[in-house]
Amino acid sequence: MKGEAIKQRVRDNLKSLKRTMRNLHKKWKYRNNFTSQVLWVSLGENCLPDDILRRHNRKSFSSVFSSGRSNIEYILQMEKDDYRHLLEKEHLQHFPDGEHAVVRSTFYEKCVGHYSERHMLGFEFTHHDPLRIKEDSRAFQRRISRQLQYRGKKDFVFLYHHRITEHSDLSLLREHLNEFLSLYNTQGCDCKIVLFYQHIIAANSAKRIDFTPHENGLLEFVCHTHEIWGGDDLDTFWAKKDDALFAEMFETVDKYTLSKRHTFPESALVSTGSGVPL
Repeated sequence: MKGEAIKQRVRDNLKSLKRTMRNLHKKWKYRNNFTSQVLWVSLGENCLPDDILRRHNRKSFSSVFSSGRSNIEYILQMEKDDYRHLLEKEHLQHFPDGEHAVVRSTFYEKCVGHYSERHMLGFEFTHHDPLRIKEDSRAFQRRISRQLQYRGKKDFVFLYHHRITEHSDLSLLREHLNEFLSLYNTQGCDCKIVLFYQHIIAANSAKRIDFTPHENGLLEFVCHTHEIWGGDDLDTFWAKKDDALFAEMFETVDKYTLSKRHTFPESALVSTGSGVPL
């Protein structure tokens, strides 16, 4: 029993060393992004937005929410107490997840709105283990520090993917997202949240996006696509088949930012689709 514990500790330390090297490589890779006038980061609810930002060369750095499962209500709770309880070991626990285990917060676990089931089990460290891997804990300490340091001092574009369910309450979701923006749009900052979600259409219909700009910097996109982003096919899981839509979405955000009060009236639906199958 003691020998197995020692072996586990050695494995954990090796993982920590490997992740330290990987994190140093990422820091070097994205070193110039910190000086950008506008910072683009993921706001969850899962890992997909972070990967989309990376693929489209928009990612500035990894946020607290880049590599886990969460929802906007967990995020607001953390923002309001400055993430004070996120890494407290008494509020972290391993939970079974298929053949593996994941660490979830037992402090940030309550929500009123409806999200995908796995996003309502408590904030989840899907790809990290801050309980056993020292570098994972250090990485999240850095992410928290960065989040608090830049809040109210930098312009952000936050990318938020909502996995639609039959119980989704988009009105409540918009309220929460606007509340989050109010925490960042201070001292003259101009931050935006790009909310996007799917609407599945027939395979013989042309893919497209619909764009609705709201007040206070909330930009809403409906992605009309052929397949739900999930399953065993990795191109579908990571939404790579819809990269053309995301490129169009980012271009729309850029154009809106440059000409907002002149091109798009607030809360007006704008269809950007060309009608050409992608």
